[in-house]
Amino acid sequence: MFNEELLQQMQKELKQIKERLLAIEKEQRQIKEDILSGDPKTRMHKRLLDKPAENDNRKEKIDNQIKIEI
Repeated sequence: MFNEELLQQMQKELKQIKERLLAIEKEQRQIKEDILSGDPKTRMHKRLLDKPAENDNRKEKIDNQIKIEI
């Protein structure tokens, strides 16, 4: 009984770790693409703005950093 519970808990934790690893790998690929694009700062800012805002301050800070010239 104890071993089954422990096994299930470990499988759940392993699944969570795998999901986090995949998310990290995806983010690394996107960062590499941003760097290789030739204009990494702008692309990174755009990606950050496209993500759901956890904190409105972050969006305002990025908006202030981006300067649009016409």
